[in-house]
Order: sequence, then structure tokens, then C-alpha cells
Amino acid sequence: MNDETPTGPEPVAASAATTHPEPMSPWPPSTPRAKSTAHGGLRHTLTAALAGGLCGALAAGGIFLATDDDATPAPSNASQAVISRPSSTLEGGSDIASLLATAEPAVVAITVGQGPGTGAGGAGTGFVITPDGFIVTNNHVVEGQTRIEVAFTDGQSMSARIIGRDPSVDLAVLKVDGADLPFIALGDSDAAQVGDEVVAIGNALALEGGLSVTRGIISGTNRTVNTNEGSTLVGMLQTDAAINFGNSGGPLIDAEGRVIGVNTAIEVDAQNVGFAIPISRAKPVIDDLRAGRKPAFLGVSTQNVTSALARELDLAVESGAYVTQVTADTPADRIGIQEGDVIVQIGADEIETSADVLTAIRSHRPGDTVDVIVDRDGERVTLTATLQERPDVE
Repeated sequence: MNDETPTGPEPVAASAATTHPEPMSPWPPSTPRAKSTAHGGLRHTLTAALAGGLCGALAAGGIFLATDDDATPAPSNASQAVISRPSSTLEGGSDIASLLATAEPAVVAITVGQGPGTGAGGAGTGFVITPDGFIVTNNHVVEGQTRIEVAFTDGQSMSARIIGRDPSVDLAVLKVDGADLPFIALGDSDAAQVGDEVVAIGNALALEGGLSVTRGIISGTNRTVNTNEGSTLVGMLQTDAAINFGNSGGPLIDAEGRVIGVNTAIEVDAQNVGFAIPISRAKPVIDDLRAGRKPAFLGVSTQNVTSALARELDLAVESGAYVTQVTADTPADRIGIQEGDVIVQIGADEIETSADVLTAIRSHRPGDTVDVIVDRDGERVTLTATLQERPDVE
């Protein structure tokens, strides 16, 4: 389903990865280098792996979603590899052990399956955001699963149900029946800067012995990555805090112990290159999913306009969202948005990147009428769209 997220440069065909690979051994598998391309002026095309599992797709290389699709318990001695809590402090004097005393009880290890006897299962992570049991995780952790179990650090396990999920931004909200549960505060990822220290907590490799904790910094912001499942993640935080398979859906926390990102994907052929969904972009999605609302939808795929892309395509603008595809029978199609248009404004919102398109559309509700201003061959054209419900959100 095409949407308001960037397409990024066209990936090289060889970089495509299998979505549901067969498990392989030994761990870790070898991976070829991620493919690069000069299209659109980008120096490197990030093709990431969703950090969800121990999966054979690693052989295809690139960026993978961080879920553990195998969920086979590691050997007993592997549990000793869980990173111990460091005694050093984050910038500003916040002791990591003190942060974890508050944050870690709100983080849950997620085990999923498609029913008894299927042999299908996996592992990921989530975090509790309300004392009555609403949990945030990645969509790819729970999509297509009929059995979801969450385990707390105190040893308590509960069955969870899906309240809502949005594949376009890889987020899902779960619910367990509980009261007075430990929960974690959400921070402000818009204030995050490169160099800020962060801590990642998660069910890395589904290791026996509990959650893993790693420490690092914000290495970059506003990254766009293409994943092994064919999706595109926009506006991502990059971190060098170690993220491994099974970490998907877990929190990236700041020096105040607040969630600033949802750990999601890793570059398996690089060193310490992980990606998290910024929590400030995730908050409105989480609110919609909790309330059972479907977000507004325009129906375009775009990529960032850069100086290099503007020169290559002889564009009249050097910022905005370049339309690479218009989905048939959508608001964008009905009002005549065309491939090659550059979206520069939606309503009152100036559009400088593809991520701005998603943010602007999500600030409206289905049924709202909004002006979309595009640059078409050097001329500004104003088109008026009536937004519809996003069709792939449950």
C-alpha cells in the first residue's frame, strides 16, 4: 500500500530480502554489504532489517526488523551475555541503574505465535504506557499473530490482545488486563540532538535470564531506511546503542528515563547502526490506535527533495516531497496529483521533507478538506483534497 511515507531511492534488485525466511545457524550469520546507489544524490541506500528475530533473511543483508522470528531459547550459557548495568552516569548525572529501577519494570518481553502446533513463533519487546495495561510495540512484532504473551521483569506473564496497529509506521498498541502496573513516561524526541546519551532496553535474542540493557548516543536524526520487508521508515533516530533481534518494540530512553524512541531496525552489515521510531512522531499514532480511530490518508509515495535530486531532475525547488507514485482511487488521484510533482505545502504546513507530508496529513481527520500545493514544472498549483481513512490500519 503506497502512502505518505517516502519511497527513497529505488533499491538495487539484489538487496531485496526474504520476508519469512527459514531459520538458519550458526549465529551470527554472515551478510553481504548493503547495496548503495547514487540515485537522488544519496551516498548510501539504507536497506534495514526489522529487529524482530533470529531469521535466515540475514543472508540477504541490509537493515532488518528487530524481532526474533525463531524465538528458540538461547543455550543456557548464552544468558550470561546479557549486558550488565553499568555504574557510570549519563550526562547530567543521571545514574543508569537509577533510571533502570524506574524504567525496566515497565518493559515487557513479548512472545508471539500463530497457535498450537503451527511451529511459528517469535519474540519482541514492548513497554507499558498506562497503569491499566496499554502497551506499545512494533506492528511487525504482532502482525498475523493469534497468541501474544507478555512477561514482566517480576516474573509475571499475561496474555495480550491487539487494540490497533498501523503498518505504515510500524506501530501497534496491545492491552493486558491489569491494574497499577508499572509504566514509563513518554519524552520529546524533537528535542533529541546528535550526541545525547541514550539507553536501549529489550528482549535481545530472547535470551534466558531477563532483558538486556545497552548504552549509546543518538548518532543521527531524520534517517529514511528501506527494510527487509519492503517497508520504508521515515524520520528515524539512529543510535549506536546495541540493538539486536528481539529488541523490536522496546524503548530507547533518555537521561531522564523517558521514552524518546521505539527500537525497530538494525543494519546487520554495519557496526552499531540501529534505528528507532521517534516518540514525538509516534504519539499521535498511539493515541489514534488506543481510541480506535483511523488516520487520514492522501495516497502518495514521496521522497525527499535534495539539492542533488533537484539538479538531476531539473526541479525548480530544492526542498519538498517529490511524488514518486500516486495510488489509484485515493484523494491524491482524484484531485490530479501527478508523479513528478513536488509537494511544498499542505494546509498551513510547509513541506520540506517526505516526513512532513505524513505529519501534516496525520494532523487532520478523515473527511477533512485540505489544500495541497505542489510545484509542477516551476509553477505552483493548489489542489483541494478531501482526505479518507487510511485503509491498512486496524
